[in-house]
Amino acid sequence: MLAVYLCEDNPEQLKQYTRVVQRYIMINDYDMQVRLATPSPKALLADLTRNPPEYALFFLDIEFPAEHLTGLETAIRIRQQLGFAEIVFVTTHSEMALLTFERKVEPMDFVVKDLGPEQIYQKLRENIDYGYERYTNYLGNTENLFSYMIGGRKFSLPMGDVYFVETAETPHKVIVHAASQLVEFPGFLKDIADQYTELYRTDKSFLANLDNVVGIDADERRLIFPNGDKTDVATRRFHEVKTLVQKHLKA
Repeated sequence: MLAVYLCEDNPEQLKQYTRVVQRYIMINDYDMQVRLATPSPKALLADLTRNPPEYALFFLDIEFPAEHLTGLETAIRIRQQLGFAEIVFVTTHSEMALLTFERKVEPMDFVVKDLGPEQIYQKLRENIDYGYERYTNYLGNTENLFSYMIGGRKFSLPMGDVYFVETAETPHKVIVHAASQLVEFPGFLKDIADQYTELYRTDKSFLANLDNVVGIDADERRLIFPNGDKTDVATRRFHEVKTLVQKHLKA
């Protein structure tokens, strides 16, 4: 998931920017979430220290008169702390644009508030699109991905986040259970099994990522996942699955 952070010391602007970002993420069904919207760069950095995201997109103001930290200094610390961070500055200080590049912050964009609210909101939406595109491209180059199509659009998530896939009650659809989401999409379990050999068919209705199993319920013949979800295991496959899972758990 791509975590989104907004840092703006004008309360009304922070509220409006957050609303625009959240709505656009929801409309596009992006694998993104606004993790924090705050007027304080100090609070932002503290949150990143407590709970660092793996992938993040930041919308930062440049000047914070009530704080010791500037947006530029905050961005530099973000770069030092995170491996994947896309940064967009939203500010009235257009003269700071060159300095952000000189300080090796390498922002994805620089949005000037003089454009007016509607143009700023459009710029926010464009940067969400571009940030999400860069995120998915990065994942495609660095990680084994599980991909699916909804409405002609392709979505991906790291295979390491996938717990299991099951047939849905809706005909010709399946459901993927992952660490941060639950998604139903058109497909057939057989096709997914053929495409993703790392998923093990435990039952006619389930494909499981055995690497993410945290326990076995031997009485009910089920596998247990980190979020408490369980998958059935066919009687004839239970011994084999149990052996594979126990090897993984010992490792």
